[in-house]
Amino acid sequence: MNNNYKGQQPAGAAMDKQPSAVIDASLFDTGSVAIFKWSTLSQPDNPWPVIYASQNVKEIFGYQPEDLISGKVRFIDLLHPEDLARVEDEVNRAVESGESHFKHADYRIYCRDCSVRWVMDYTMIQRDQNGHPECFIGYLIDVTERKTQEADLVESEQRYRALFEGSQVVEFLLDPATGLIVDANQAACTFYGYSRADMKKMHINRINTLSHEQLKQAITEAEDGGQSHFVFKHRLSDGSVRDVEVHSGLIRYQGRELLYSIVHDITDRLEAERDLIKLSNALDQSGSIVMLTDSSHKIEFVNRQFTRVTGFNSQDVVGEHVDFLSAGRTSYEVRSKLSESLKQRKSWHGELLCRRKNGEVYWSSMSVSPVMDGDDEISCVVAVAEDLTEQRETDRKIQQLAFFDPTTGLGNRQYLLDALDKFFIQHAGHRNRPDRTALIYIDLDDFKRINDSLGHEMGDRLIKTAAHRLKVVVSDQDILVRLGGDEFAILKHFESDLIMDHWLEQLVHQFIRTVKLGPHTLNMFASIGIAMLPDDASDTGTGLRNAELAMYRAKKAKGCGYQFFSEELNHQAVDRLHKEMKLRNALTDNELELYYQPKVHLDTGKVMGVEALVRWHDPENGMIPPGEFIPLAEETGLILPMSEWILEQACYQVVSWQQSLSMPLKMAVNLSVRQFQDPLFVQNVADILRKTGVNPALIELEITESMLMENMDTVLPMLDELKQLGVSLAIDDFGTGYSSLAYLKKMPIDVLKVDRAFVQDLPHDQNDCAITRAVILMAQQLGLNVVAEGIEDLTQAEFLTDNGCQLGQGFYFSRPLRLDDLESLLADSGLLAAGSAGQSGHMGSDCELELTD
Repeated sequence: MNNNYKGQQPAGAAMDKQPSAVIDASLFDTGSVAIFKWSTLSQPDNPWPVIYASQNVKEIFGYQPEDLISGKVRFIDLLHPEDLARVEDEVNRAVESGESHFKHADYRIYCRDCSVRWVMDYTMIQRDQNGHPECFIGYLIDVTERKTQEADLVESEQRYRALFEGSQVVEFLLDPATGLIVDANQAACTFYGYSRADMKKMHINRINTLSHEQLKQAITEAEDGGQSHFVFKHRLSDGSVRDVEVHSGLIRYQGRELLYSIVHDITDRLEAERDLIKLSNALDQSGSIVMLTDSSHKIEFVNRQFTRVTGFNSQDVVGEHVDFLSAGRTSYEVRSKLSESLKQRKSWHGELLCRRKNGEVYWSSMSVSPVMDGDDEISCVVAVAEDLTEQRETDRKIQQLAFFDPTTGLGNRQYLLDALDKFFIQHAGHRNRPDRTALIYIDLDDFKRINDSLGHEMGDRLIKTAAHRLKVVVSDQDILVRLGGDEFAILKHFESDLIMDHWLEQLVHQFIRTVKLGPHTLNMFASIGIAMLPDDASDTGTGLRNAELAMYRAKKAKGCGYQFFSEELNHQAVDRLHKEMKLRNALTDNELELYYQPKVHLDTGKVMGVEALVRWHDPENGMIPPGEFIPLAEETGLILPMSEWILEQACYQVVSWQQSLSMPLKMAVNLSVRQFQDPLFVQNVADILRKTGVNPALIELEITESMLMENMDTVLPMLDELKQLGVSLAIDDFGTGYSSLAYLKKMPIDVLKVDRAFVQDLPHDQNDCAITRAVILMAQQLGLNVVAEGIEDLTQAEFLTDNGCQLGQGFYFSRPLRLDDLESLLADSGLLAAGSAGQSGHMGSDCELELTD
């Protein structure tokens, strides 16, 4: 292009002349507008030199205006090659015709990121007094979105046309304004019996039997979107009328608002439904329960009496397997006989335990008969039943008064004792039988804690849930009772050890599922003891006692599992009971005391904090090591009140030291896994912090890594809640629990404590050295403090210091100290005011004290 129409103006000149024509502002409503000014004098290497570009050129096209004005970027290079000649021709024709302005056809411009944008260009030609062009001013409007929409619309209409024509479903387009059919596919022509030409000029009332007003209203509802689904009667070309289901919706097609309708012929379906209604009405008059199933025993029909008796309506049960109605206590033998009768094309009569919609169970006298088709195959099964509730209820009430638990409806202890008495009479002298009879003793773990913390109503709900789950795994021949409180028992006969093992797995499974009690979701673990009868006992009392001892062994093993009775349990039970009683008394008789082990700054030798550790002064045996009584406390649940006591005493001691020490100190307190199983744990911590008035920032709570990994999903949310209370959190024994780094970065922790197992062989064991360095480095990268445990000599301390660990604790610095001993050291260091040592009424916190070798 050669546009040397007049002398060139200085590059970069401002737009100091106004266009001679008024610009229609509506042209710029379609997108962002970029303004360019080109000189009429071309340059050897730049045919269209830009002398002005608006600042939004960078925003729209990605180029700096200065680059265009300087010629670093040539405007002619921005034009799409396919559009260049046309744009050039449009400019030449406008100049030659003497026009003052003209509009380009839309063309494409390459952006800096190599993308292409469409623009609408409205260009003005500034001329001098002689009519010679001085410059061009172009208003470039970004219309990329409009061009894309236009292309999509064309593609959409083409795709719609292909689907419309090829569909096997009846479809047509209707003009809602006139009621005329605009178009119909071949399936519609075939269904109605008209040619496409006839259909396309037909009014809808030709095929729809509605009155003019009714039809107008239906069209209006479809057009307004108030209704899209209709059932009509449509008349075919032969005069016959068919029931049809029509789905209509408004679409835009070729610039018009049309109703797109899909039509399904439902005549046969409605006739079948009407026949079924007749049959249902007849069966509904019956005073007996009537139920029809298909050959695979899925329910197809139930009558009104079924609904009155069970509470289920047809929508609840149709399509469900008949086992949906079972109470889950039908014996294998009964089910086998029923199934065999149907296979032999015979009827079955008997009594079954069924359930109602509200969960109640009821006895039903039932007749089940197969219905055969022409090929002598079972097409469906009909069951006719009578509700035996009233008859059974009368019998039940008599038994209930003496032998059943009112909360669960299960048999009570007396019911089991009678059953065991009968068993031992029948099996006297028959030990070592090949078949097996087991007395299973079941105790719910932590029931007392849940009952006390959440209330008796929640406790009863938990008991009922446990009873319901036990009912699932027992048959009518088994004896299931509630012994009292949180204890249940089952007397069950097994044909073989293999069958018993399989059943025990099912029993354990019932107690590894969580339970939802109101807003609380809890674990309902159980400890299960088993005594094999008559091998493990020859009378009722011994059988119950031995099953209970086995249960206690299972409880000691922790987790949800079972144990069998053995003679050694007698000796263990006596010893364990004695220790538990002594520990329980220790809590109430003030035999527990807090000791404190300092945390030392490894560079300065100054104590930066203490960890509170509990000790037991037994009046008979003296000091009891924590390793002996802490596991017992965990096992018996005494760890919960013990942990609360420790935290409360530690907080009080921190408050006391805040008044007597010259600087604020932090106290570290260990947490128990059992605390994280308590739904009120976080609230209890908050209550203690509030009650003692301690500054939460001075309390550090420690959780072991193994505890965290075993209960990750439960512990993490509770750690977040604890963190919100303002306390610090530490992972104790880090490196022993195989932590996932993905979890570690999510945990709201402040401190990692390197386990003593990695410290004890420093600096001699290269593996321990490598692990310890890695832990310290990782903690530093995560912004965590590191405390090394179990430091026992100078070389260990020096290694840790050299590798960036600042804090440590261990016998090299100090053994755990009694409060008086610790406060004496604090007083000697000047941190504790004179006369304050030994006067604090509570225990535990952090201090700064220089310890020297």
